[in-house]
Amino acid sequence: MKRKTVVTYTLSKCIKCLKCVKACPVSALTMVNNRIQVNQSRCINCGQCIQACHNKGLLAKGSTLEDINSYDYTVCMVPSAMTSMCSTLKQAQEVFNAIRMLGFDEVVDLSPVEGQMLHETQMLAESVESGNGISSQCPVINRLIETQYPMLIDHLLPLNYASEVQAKAIRRRLEGKNVGIFLCCECEAKLELAKYPYGNWHCETDHALALVDILPKIREHMHDGQMDVSFCREGLQSCNPAVMLQKDDYLIADGFDKVSSILSMEEFGLLDSFHLMDLFPCFNGCIGGHLLWGNSYLSRNNIDALTHEKSVPITDYPIEDLYTPNLSVSEGDDRSLMEKMEFFRKVNEQLEKLPGYDCSACGMQTCRIMAEEIVKGNKTLNDCRIHAAMKKEEANDH
Repeated sequence: MKRKTVVTYTLSKCIKCLKCVKACPVSALTMVNNRIQVNQSRCINCGQCIQACHNKGLLAKGSTLEDINSYDYTVCMVPSAMTSMCSTLKQAQEVFNAIRMLGFDEVVDLSPVEGQMLHETQMLAESVESGNGISSQCPVINRLIETQYPMLIDHLLPLNYASEVQAKAIRRRLEGKNVGIFLCCECEAKLELAKYPYGNWHCETDHALALVDILPKIREHMHDGQMDVSFCREGLQSCNPAVMLQKDDYLIADGFDKVSSILSMEEFGLLDSFHLMDLFPCFNGCIGGHLLWGNSYLSRNNIDALTHEKSVPITDYPIEDLYTPNLSVSEGDDRSLMEKMEFFRKVNEQLEKLPGYDCSACGMQTCRIMAEEIVKGNKTLNDCRIHAAMKKEEANDH
């Protein structure tokens, strides 16, 4: 199943500094003809390039509130990461009411289903007799493993995303209606979990909304009333690694560099004593999502305030709704082993001819990426500025 990158390039904002190219952990960005190009097959939607660009030359935009008008009935799903930014139950209820006043017929809290997904994750981990399972609730983790750590694909727990489980239940309940299901997204990666705007037609969710885009509208309606809603404590905990259940055989980690290090170690079987790895590429977990407002450190203290009066139980959706056969997110590589080995040999051949500085002057992140492009026929050795300068200098000496 192919998914599209959510990263878009804004030429007018770009100053050609190549910070984004250097920041990409999977070498998905290149500078070609003074424009940044995003390799769809490499990009994992982690948002590292967007964070590195201080000029807003790279953006991740979701659907707009105008899309509400395309449906007879609309539902907006709110993740626990967003709810956790509220310091009191009253404030959270005001936020939910403000979202409803944007034009939605229903606003649905995702914490009960997120709690069920956390419970199911832990149940699966307990059933693992050897090795470990890797939590798959983050699209970045799935893509990172597929592109960089393919030997760990079988370790991914085949659980669906909480938003997709909830969207399926909503569609079942409102069968026969022209219903539009919207998801508020706390990070760039979650924007891909919807049909629009990126064309992921397999998703149950119709539209992804970037929270930073709708926040000004939400603020306009704050203090205009409250929506009667209670939250699931387990669901709120699921997006916050600091308060998740800790056990000797659980490895819970946040931050992209730390997660990458853990996956590298696990690929060599160095962490097999852990039955469960719950990994968050965002620092502080989902409450550290790049599209959120507020202070992720303070939000750690909000769970008690939000569930002090009442904590609703986790959902009890059918087991078949929780699992998915579609964890694979990238197109398969149908080359034979011999073809892959021959490609690898040719890349190494070209790599020996390149200076090995990884300077990105050619627009590629590393010399290895440049070597791959040369073998594919997209570049030549003369496109390496250092190599071309050295050849010119040699010619002048003679």
